[in-house]
Amino acid sequence: MAFRQRSRQRKPGDAHTILSFCESNAISESKYYDLKRKKGPREIEIGGRVIITPEAELDWRREREAETAAKRQERAAA
Repeated sequence: MAFRQRSRQRKPGDAHTILSFCESNAISESKYYDLKRKKGPREIEIGGRVIITPEAELDWRREREAETAAKRQERAAA
């Protein structure tokens, strides 16, 4: 429980834990692991902890946005 409280005290620009990344992007942890196999964000492992940098999160969001735009374009063209 204390870990979850600390992850909520995250400030803009701080690196994410998997939990805070999920909360920030409104996805479940199980969805994160599902996406990770296919197209998850870049991760850094430090001392057994997985960290996701703000830059990796931004890149991940941009990639997902580009995928969505491409899919919508394909549907509109069909």
